[in-house]
Amino acid sequence: MLVLSGGRKMRKKKGPMWSGFMLMVVLATALASEDAPLAPMMDFAVTKNALSLVLPHDTYPGYTIKQLEPSNVTSLHQPEYGQTLNFRLLDTTYSKYFTVLENGVVMTTGDLSPLVNQPVHLTVLEETPNSTATHHLELFVMDRKDMLRFPGATLDTVGEVMENQPPGTPVRGIPHLQANSASGSKSISYRIISGNEDKAFALKDLTTEKVADVISISEGEKTDGVILVTTKSLDREEKKDYTLTIEAADAEGINKAIAKIAVTVLDVNDNRPVFSRPEYKFSMAGVKSTDLHGNSTVSWPRFSRLGHVEAKDEDGDKVAYKLLTPSNYVIIVPQTGELLLANEPDMQEILVEVEAHDLRSPSLSSAKPARILIEFVAPEPIPMIVQHLNHDAINQHSHRRDKRRVTRAVRPTKRIEFTETDGDVDGKIVFTLEKETDRETFKIRDENVWVGVEANGAVRVRKKWDYEELGPEKTIDFWVIITNSGHNGESIFLITILQ
Repeated sequence: MLVLSGGRKMRKKKGPMWSGFMLMVVLATALASEDAPLAPMMDFAVTKNALSLVLPHDTYPGYTIKQLEPSNVTSLHQPEYGQTLNFRLLDTTYSKYFTVLENGVVMTTGDLSPLVNQPVHLTVLEETPNSTATHHLELFVMDRKDMLRFPGATLDTVGEVMENQPPGTPVRGIPHLQANSASGSKSISYRIISGNEDKAFALKDLTTEKVADVISISEGEKTDGVILVTTKSLDREEKKDYTLTIEAADAEGINKAIAKIAVTVLDVNDNRPVFSRPEYKFSMAGVKSTDLHGNSTVSWPRFSRLGHVEAKDEDGDKVAYKLLTPSNYVIIVPQTGELLLANEPDMQEILVEVEAHDLRSPSLSSAKPARILIEFVAPEPIPMIVQHLNHDAINQHSHRRDKRRVTRAVRPTKRIEFTETDGDVDGKIVFTLEKETDRETFKIRDENVWVGVEANGAVRVRKKWDYEELGPEKTIDFWVIITNSGHNGESIFLITILQ
């Protein structure tokens, strides 16, 4: 048992030959619990909140037990330049088995066999020229064959349990927890000492079928060990991994064995895909064309993009989409939810329903399909600009009706990406339209709540951009009319807002 006065933290060190030793560091308050009272024969009183250390009797000389840290007392009286901080082991009955270096390293110096089953008290003096502090260490030396240990297969085990299973479900893949010593059976108590968040697990005695936080098995009692079981239905979406520390201890609480067990909660397909919106509405403008005879027609090109739907699965599964009822006019891309026009529509609007399903086996579908209304609208209006031509210069005296000419130039659509914060100041110029000639002026065609366009092409923020208030495409789209000495054109601008 190792006790450091003042409750300071301990650092454990292992030498190369220590890999087979049983080394345990636990709170000593467990030694004084009602379930495991101290045996009088031990005569091993420990301080509350102290730490304990058990050493095998065959610990080799030179093994580092602990690195002592300077106490609060000496740290307040730092030695002056050229002066040192020293640690010194006071002479006791047991000091010939141990030593402490000047830097505070406590180590063994001889065979510990004569100290088996004896409490060992060491006192280390910490000195500076201006202060002194004392460290008290309590150790307990045990015969190795008496030390508890779990079978090697138990250590660092990974277990599995399906989510949504009823309480009492055993964790699969973990061997029976049964600690033993080479000297024979002893009274042993098993408990989960860490990692049991929300008390999701308990121990079950395979012999008595008892389920409890602590399972005690008396010396000589026949037992098949204990197993780990659930205490409630687990949800992988809430927590999928646990790391439990299970301790086996004798009645005195000194002889202990530790097993680390990782538990993974396996996923069950218990969440249906859910659409981001129950209903969608998309509009598609037709394309107007004029033949050589001046006849105009409106068409909607095949495979034009109408819009897209989206659903998410809380299990993290990939989602695919399909039309609930096949349509002659609309098709959907299963992997993306993108809706495309299959054929020229012969009606002004179409209503379709889309179902989402996860890519699992067995698969789950959305509880309700999404309803999509698709409208087919007339083409965007074309500004008609009339230009009066000058009289024919050759015949200045003739009077004739002015010729009229309609001109319209459509520039390519421009798409510009911004973040929401780019539009967080009213009146801010976010970008300026490019002029092809110095005589061009600009005007926004339709009123837009988010942006305004000045004659010089400056695009200003009218209202602070709000990502949540934008439509499903998260874009600000507007038409701009461009005037150039009587010749007008137009262009559409799409501002995409990134979150």
